[in-house]
Amino acid sequence: MCPPDHFQVVDIKNDFMKGQVGLVDPVRAKEEWGNLVDAFQEQNIHVHVLTPVPNLEDLVFTANPACIIPRETDGADSILSRMRHDTRQAEVTVVANWLEQHNIRTHTLPEGTGYLEGHGDILIIPGRRAALAGYGGRSDLSAIHALSDAMQLPIHPVPLKGKPFYHLDTCMAVLNEDTLLIHEEAFAHGEREALSALFPRILDADPDEAATVFACNVHALANGNVIVPAQATATASVMSDAGFTPIPVDVSEFHRSGGSVFCLRLDLPGKL
Repeated sequence: MCPPDHFQVVDIKNDFMKGQVGLVDPVRAKEEWGNLVDAFQEQNIHVHVLTPVPNLEDLVFTANPACIIPRETDGADSILSRMRHDTRQAEVTVVANWLEQHNIRTHTLPEGTGYLEGHGDILIIPGRRAALAGYGGRSDLSAIHALSDAMQLPIHPVPLKGKPFYHLDTCMAVLNEDTLLIHEEAFAHGEREALSALFPRILDADPDEAATVFACNVHALANGNVIVPAQATATASVMSDAGFTPIPVDVSEFHRSGGSVFCLRLDLPGKL
């Protein structure tokens, strides 16, 4: 995770950022980020802190610059992102340097394979060594295929309408090996049926909460606890009814930039 020392909305990269330029409260953002760190630590998750860099206001969204791919045995490899916006490409170098320093081997996609925006669009399925991958927003299907080939990772591509849900993690969460949380309106027609063939149980996020408070942008733990945006109360009830335990955390300052809980962390191997 990266502290929000330089976090701000400085331009419009997605529909959620419209009308938000210059409106981030840095004091509140720092407090919310600290509360999210506390929530992870209370779940016995060790948080590594990435040094913030001036002029990289979106580095706080550490889920995007790289994909961490678990190995079949211990450890993981990473595929570095190729960001659609030039202003975010420098984040990739910062995260790549950190990963290499911590013995996570980094790989790059071949030239010409298109854009890939990390775990914004790549959702790892626990227990299967497989993934879901969103395309049609920020990431390209050609890059997803290149990732699959490079890592020998089975991937199910998921077509997005693209607006306003520009990343898969804004409209879908893998809660466990058998359960998805989705906002169906974000996907192309017929995708629910395709996903049902992969997941026995699909939960529906409250549509209004998905569109306004990032109800699908959550962090699910193996113990059934799910860290969720605090304002997504109806969606939290859906998860609770399904046997999960929602842990609400307010990260609404980061909603101004089109991100929430899931975007603010990069999941790393357990033994790191």
